[in-house]
Amino acid sequence: MKKATIPKATSNRTRWALALVVLLACLVCLPLTLAVGSRTSSGGYLNDGSESTRTERMLEQGFSTGSSQFQLSMRSAAPASRGDIAAAGRRLVAEVAASDGVVYAQSWWNTGDARLLSRDRRIALVTVRLRGPDAVTERRARELTDRFAGRRPPFDITATGRAAVNADLAERSRGELIRTELISLPLVAVVLYLTLGSAVSAAIPLCVGVLCITGTQAVLYCLTHMMQVSVFAPNLATALGLGLSIDYSIIMISRFREERARGLDPPAASGATLRATRSTVLCSAATVAVSLSALLAVPLPFLRSLGAAAVAAVVLACATALVFVPVALALLGRHLERGPLRRGPEAGRHRLQETAIRGVMRHPVSVLVASAGILLLLAAPFLRVQWGFIDERWLPADASMRTATAQVRADFPLATGALPLVLLPSARPGSAAAERFGADLSRTRHVVSVSGPTGVFIDGARQHDRTNAATGRASANQLETTTPGHGTWFAVVTRLDPSSTSARDLVQDIRARTLDGPVLVTGETAVLQDTLHTLREAAVRSGAVICAATGLLLAFFTRSLFIPVKALVTNLLSLTAGFGAMVFLFQDGHLARWLGGTATGATDPLLPMLMFCIVFGVSMDYEVFMVARIREEHLAGAGNRQAVAAGLRRTGPVVTACSLALITAVLPLTASSVAVMQLLGTVLVIGVLVDATVVRCLLVPSAMALVGRWNWWLPFAARRPLPSARTETDAPVAASGRTT
Repeated sequence: MKKATIPKATSNRTRWALALVVLLACLVCLPLTLAVGSRTSSGGYLNDGSESTRTERMLEQGFSTGSSQFQLSMRSAAPASRGDIAAAGRRLVAEVAASDGVVYAQSWWNTGDARLLSRDRRIALVTVRLRGPDAVTERRARELTDRFAGRRPPFDITATGRAAVNADLAERSRGELIRTELISLPLVAVVLYLTLGSAVSAAIPLCVGVLCITGTQAVLYCLTHMMQVSVFAPNLATALGLGLSIDYSIIMISRFREERARGLDPPAASGATLRATRSTVLCSAATVAVSLSALLAVPLPFLRSLGAAAVAAVVLACATALVFVPVALALLGRHLERGPLRRGPEAGRHRLQETAIRGVMRHPVSVLVASAGILLLLAAPFLRVQWGFIDERWLPADASMRTATAQVRADFPLATGALPLVLLPSARPGSAAAERFGADLSRTRHVVSVSGPTGVFIDGARQHDRTNAATGRASANQLETTTPGHGTWFAVVTRLDPSSTSARDLVQDIRARTLDGPVLVTGETAVLQDTLHTLREAAVRSGAVICAATGLLLAFFTRSLFIPVKALVTNLLSLTAGFGAMVFLFQDGHLARWLGGTATGATDPLLPMLMFCIVFGVSMDYEVFMVARIREEHLAGAGNRQAVAAGLRRTGPVVTACSLALITAVLPLTASSVAVMQLLGTVLVIGVLVDATVVRCLLVPSAMALVGRWNWWLPFAARRPLPSARTETDAPVAASGRTT
């Protein structure tokens, strides 16, 4: 019976209709892409279930107090104690306290606390507690800044504080998104033209990247209605989606050129390309998505939103490539080599590649030891990591918010909201137990004073004359820490850096104390300690899930037990250079002038886990490309070292093109004015560069050359071959349709 065929004209109409639908979907999503930035937040670092967060909530609801997130520095020409200045100050503080969303507004004028007055008595600090989650406090901080900051006679007022810094970071990051896209797209276009060798072949991956970016931003817009989305999520999704969609497009174009070289017409070659590359693209996307999905299990909105953004970028990159590229190749395949790039002789490049391959195969032990040693050496700076949250030091050196916050820290070292707050839910205010607790706590090392219900404790003695907590001098109205109801709380004054190890030890010591009921601690140091604990627990769970899932995927794909284990080890080594760069380039500030920033002094604990998942996933992406080809050569009858050499030779151009595209896509982030974006871009660039060179070209082939036949050992009797006898990596990236 004769097989039915679809008329060619009908097939072309179907392809054009599908292309039109994809483009219309892109246009529909475009307004959402432009709106997503205004709905993001630069907060989301807190675990709602941690002790510090629950304690803050209890203090706010039961005592109308808590840590300050916003401050106003009020400078006057005359001393703040002068009658007219004091009267104006009290009126302004009352106005701030009456503002929407303000829990309290405290100053020297309404508390008598000398910590809130500068040494020359001409600058007064107003500390403000804002009600609501991070996104709400940022908005209220901007409103208060617009309303009160500036010249308000007799004061010059400057707004600072964590909420104000986060709001500034959010505004800068939203502006960076458009700038990043405007810079990255032309750069990627140039790299694609140089890599693929023609204008038409370069345009297809670029279009896929734009479609992926638009779709991902639309997904993020929908997510902002369901969860708190980090302000850095759109930037990360743009860079990652663009890079991965181009990776998958390059693989398919490479295979299409091979099919065309065999004599197939464009529609037939497009269908053959989709059948041959679909399983590898899906497996590659699955490994990346599994690695990134571990972020969704971390109970921190910052990481969850970035994980959701990254997974959405991977899924859409895979989907758009598998849908759009075959259609584009079928329609434009005859014109794929138009606008060719004139290339010089390639003999020199081939000789260099062959020399490197022969060197790895002849001296695998030396290459393995040397490459692993280099990677471990690059990781050495990470051993001196100092944990601390993102603050004003992550802003540009010339940012007005950074300058103002640094000045407030210098003028008011003991009153910038970093002091630990201790809540005793079961202790009555003024009880003997509360008195003993406050007195004992004030004798603790590094503690300057403890403000309690009946006064201030210094060195174990209660100051009956309401001695000031910061100086030991008497003040008229000590900050009140008693509220009607059950329980009481203390403010612990210390000169320690909130992110220092000594400060965390102090919090641990306070929590270890015993009373009739629990001893709860909050404040910046307690939040940092709880966050580190949360991340340690999440890292163990996520690491186990990632290793198990990606290991099983690779074992199924390669029919090997050693290759998944080797992949996990080598991919972990590929992270070392990026982790070392976090500390060396950003925390320590080396090469800061080249990156346009200064030393941050600390590393945010959320960033290493984020970069681990991203770089680990991308490394697995390249692992699939390379190992699939080596496995094919082995099944075709080649010896172990011959198969490894052939696989390295044939996949080298593909991995090089993919890594160059991804590096180019994220490179604009390194020029950001915000250190967080610089760090994300720099670590990702270093991680991809190291993985594509040291790991893929040296570490992986030398390890596989040493292991020999054990590369393909699987402890099962029945072993199925790979899904396809040939893969997309058979055809090197070249300017013409010919293959080697």
